[in-house]
Amino acid sequence: MNPKAITAAGYADYAALYLQPRRFQDPILKITETVGVQSVLWAFVFGPLFYWKKGARTWGALMALAAVPALEISHDGSGIHITLSEIPYLSAVLWALFAFLAPVLLTMHYRHKRWIELP
Repeated sequence: MNPKAITAAGYADYAALYLQPRRFQDPILKITETVGVQSVLWAFVFGPLFYWKKGARTWGALMALAAVPALEISHDGSGIHITLSEIPYLSAVLWALFAFLAPVLLTMHYRHKRWIELP
């Protein structure tokens, strides 16, 4: 066997997992949610609200907390002063990371909640 062929096939499998649209159904309420590449766009535009709407409230809260440094926190009476110059673009990078990983994070969330993956 050629190890390069196995590696290339392995990467193709990971790409298929990321790019392939998936549908999940709640076994009790019969609610169906779709996860796919379009999730990246919606997560990038709407951020934590997208995760919240999809039911992944933990990921939404983490994404909202990642955006906190962008608010430029300053308390005059204390020694705390955080600006974007001190934390360069960290929140923007984390926001983009959460958006890019939206299909993976939502798939993990639905599998963890034991939703049924529909064909």
